[in-house]
Amino acid sequence: MPPTDMGEALLPDLIALFAVLASASPPETVPLTPPLTPPVEPWQVRYAGGFRRYGRPALGVWTAETVGCPACGGKTGPWTVTCDWRLISLGCPCGVVTHEHGLAFSEVWLLLPDT
Repeated sequence: MPPTDMGEALLPDLIALFAVLASASPPETVPLTPPLTPPVEPWQVRYAGGFRRYGRPALGVWTAETVGCPACGGKTGPWTVTCDWRLISLGCPCGVVTHEHGLAFSEVWLLLPDT
């Protein structure tokens, strides 16, 4: 069979599998406790310098933009970077704290000193 026909033949079983995975747990099951991911302490660090936001709008095309404060336009900090392992916040010296910076966790992590 050509690959597309083989893939299409798997679709009904895959749809059923994902439907079961997405559905609520059966009544006879017990949720796992404690949670699968252990709680971790958030960390905060000061960073003087710029953050760059990278994008790839098309194949072979990369963009880079310096992140700025949405209130004052400042781009060099010193930023107060707070991370709770789910959300990264950038605090500007002007007092504004933003989550709308578009930075990935890996981008911020690479720029910060060891914590």
